[in-house]
Amino acid sequence: MVRKLTLEEFSSKLPKPAEDDYYVVAIVVKGQGSKDIPGVRRHAVLRRYWSKDFLQAANEAIAVREGTEFRVGDKVIPKDLLKVMYYVNPIDFLKLSYTVVSSFIQDKLNLIMNLRGKDYESVRKQLASQDIFSVAFSKMAKATEKHVIMVDVDSKAPGVLSLLEGIPVRLVVETRRGYHLHVYKEDVKDNEAFRKLYSIGKAFSDSKNFNSTIGRVSGIPWKEKLIEVKGVNALEYVPVSGFNAFEIEGRDLREFIEYVKGGNTG
Repeated sequence: MVRKLTLEEFSSKLPKPAEDDYYVVAIVVKGQGSKDIPGVRRHAVLRRYWSKDFLQAANEAIAVREGTEFRVGDKVIPKDLLKVMYYVNPIDFLKLSYTVVSSFIQDKLNLIMNLRGKDYESVRKQLASQDIFSVAFSKMAKATEKHVIMVDVDSKAPGVLSLLEGIPVRLVVETRRGYHLHVYKEDVKDNEAFRKLYSIGKAFSDSKNFNSTIGRVSGIPWKEKLIEVKGVNALEYVPVSGFNAFEIEGRDLREFIEYVKGGNTG
């Protein structure tokens, strides 16, 4: 059975944070139009919110996105380019703090040790300019227990989804072009499912690999990253403003494929 979830229901399905874990929700610049705004990096994170309570962090980010005007220089970033997203796995802030402090101090020491023969003012500016929060969130992969693997399917075609049959999927978030599938490690009963998942992801990163494996039997044309297994802690859309979320109660993707064929996801 497939159920469409409210934000509150979705939040209750997420991995529970351990003692030092926090959910992290972010406001992110994302969309084709972002590359046309001078000084704005695509996928740039503008704000982050963290809490033991996912719903609290999500609602805070949503309220700020709706009520705050974001500017870069004299340019206002359009609301439709500001997405509320979250890291699919909770982050261990205690472990993160150890990693950050050691990395931050080492980077400062390296600058000082290499000062000889360099412009002191330039080094001084580098020492003063480093943002410890940027350092922290660049190290998150080292402070995350991987409960959830996110699979990005850049198509809504049932035939493409069917390539992943046999891999247990618990949650689905609908995107503009396709779906994000959430595979919980605790649902995977044997390594064969992992091997299949990563071999499919690899096939869509290389056309020769694809044509010699999937393409010859599926009839699906190759497209780079049509199916992509995301990294350690991918950013996912918080299910609001058109990003519908679904639960597959039986963890069987075939149920969702039938649901899609029935036109129920819109």
